[in-house]
Amino acid sequence: MRLSLVAATVALWMTTTVHGQSPNERLIQAGTTSDYPLVAPNDNRDPAGILAGDTLELSLEIHLADWRPETPDGPGLIVAAVAEAGGTPMIPAPLIRATEGTVIRASVTNSLADSALTVFGFHEHPSQRSDSLVVLPGETKEVLFDPGAAGTYLYRMRIGDYEPSRFIDPERDQLVGAMIVDPPGGSSPDRVLVMNVWSSVVDSAVVGTDYIEGLTINGKSWPYTVRERPQVGDTLRWRVINGTGRNHPMHLHGFYYHVTSRGDLLSDEIYAPEDRRLVVTETMRGHTTMAMEWVPTRPGRWLFHCHLSFHVSPDIRLPGATDPHGHGRSHMAGLVIGIEVQEGPTDLIERFDPREITLYANEYPADTLHEYGFDLKEVSDVSLERAIVPGPVLVMKQHEPTYVTVVNNLPVPTGVHWHGLELDAWADGVPGWSASDGRVSPEIPPGGKFEYKLSLMRPGTFIYHSHLDDVHQLTAGLYGAIIVLPDGETYDPDKDHLAIVGWRTTDPQSMSDVELNGADEHPTKSAVVGEEHRIRIINIAPAGNIFASMMKDSVAVPLIAIAKDGADLPRNQQVAFERTPKLFVGEAADFRFTPQEAGTYELFVGYSPRSGWRQKWVVSFAAGSK
Repeated sequence: MRLSLVAATVALWMTTTVHGQSPNERLIQAGTTSDYPLVAPNDNRDPAGILAGDTLELSLEIHLADWRPETPDGPGLIVAAVAEAGGTPMIPAPLIRATEGTVIRASVTNSLADSALTVFGFHEHPSQRSDSLVVLPGETKEVLFDPGAAGTYLYRMRIGDYEPSRFIDPERDQLVGAMIVDPPGGSSPDRVLVMNVWSSVVDSAVVGTDYIEGLTINGKSWPYTVRERPQVGDTLRWRVINGTGRNHPMHLHGFYYHVTSRGDLLSDEIYAPEDRRLVVTETMRGHTTMAMEWVPTRPGRWLFHCHLSFHVSPDIRLPGATDPHGHGRSHMAGLVIGIEVQEGPTDLIERFDPREITLYANEYPADTLHEYGFDLKEVSDVSLERAIVPGPVLVMKQHEPTYVTVVNNLPVPTGVHWHGLELDAWADGVPGWSASDGRVSPEIPPGGKFEYKLSLMRPGTFIYHSHLDDVHQLTAGLYGAIIVLPDGETYDPDKDHLAIVGWRTTDPQSMSDVELNGADEHPTKSAVVGEEHRIRIINIAPAGNIFASMMKDSVAVPLIAIAKDGADLPRNQQVAFERTPKLFVGEAADFRFTPQEAGTYELFVGYSPRSGWRQKWVVSFAAGSK
């Protein structure tokens, strides 16, 4: 999308006058040094300030600094960063942590020579609006405030006195930190993880082409991010702060987690136990917070990461960065942390004899809609075939161990992740990382194969998809759905419907190649009054968010939420929606639809009322009824 001349001029002004440097001048080549202090990655374990009685004395300074998101001798960026007075600049900004009833006296010194600074979040919580503190170049200002109610919050600083649309504004969200308010008596042990971003358009006339950017968790990009090393059975409490203006669907491999609170700069809603959501993916909108709790119940190496493909793509690495794992630019970077659960027992259960499936990853002619696709048969002559996208629905039975041999008939390596399933780590499908019991999920080379063992711990809706060169392989067609049924239940596609959204493009600006169930047109469905239907919705596109609705005569007909990410919802969370909540990348949700009247209905699935798919449903009375 090309900007107007005025917008392009504004973007150019923002990228060239803030600190008097262009994006290219901000880039530090690997193996070189700079005259600026080196940024320290902030692991958010040590709170800033000094407690004097009931007052936390906090003194912060903002300096230009040398930020290396990977290694100290790797490529870096000259950015503004926050330090405690006389200390080392750090990203994220220093952790502010206080107990309810404590007063915070904060001073902020702006050491930047040419840019004003606006500070947000130094106020009582909850609040209806964010107080701001403007600090001019060379100036120090002080503010005294009560942080308010216990919860997980953030504070942020904005460079300059002008904030246009983020589509033309260079992102400066490295100046964001966590603000934690503990209840009297303290909180249970927890871990604070803050996501930050610095981004500038290199070619300011065209958005989405060339960026220099750093996306990090606690100041580092994968594979240099923090490692968590819990024991089997530990209760892990994480406070996750999205310090960026972007949305991040945060996905945990191999386990579910409870969302215990959601908040932002102004407030934090701490959920009652019955209102906590059980998920494998929870989307955090820009500048929001989340508290989560989970228990690793089997050993191995796992991941927690943003599922938006562009935020974990190796393409976001700074020019000159090298991959220590030898994947070249085909694997992951950015918003990812590794979890290494120590040796211990497993919770996996098997109640039936094993089943075996062979799944082929095939290549198809370049002039077809999809370059790649999964199939249950090996294509002998791809010139005569079209890819099946999504891949075949894999219908499985709870507690029936299933061995899936993936045969790679592609010209490139691949690997398959079994998204949402609770299984052995070695079968989780992140090439070169997923490991347990002395085994590792490999890159499957062209012409090679690998047998994954799927443990099916609960009935529900799950996803299988490539976990290598995600942006290309997902948009090429390497994804599909898994439906796990309880013992004794059969799959009836006339009453059990799948809606899976993907892309046929790697370009986030081109929405013309977005697809539902691999197609643009969808056959009419037939239903009977009073008959219960299940609609399973999956978003496995590289980016974007979708919703669904059912209409009759322009009036919304409720869809009842019954499951999220494969986990059945408790009764109090099974609520009716005229328009479902947004589902971001890596999220799945199931809804119940029971028509009460005969007539013509329309199921809509899409990004906005003007961008999506409509499917006609014809509902009639059952034979012999009125």
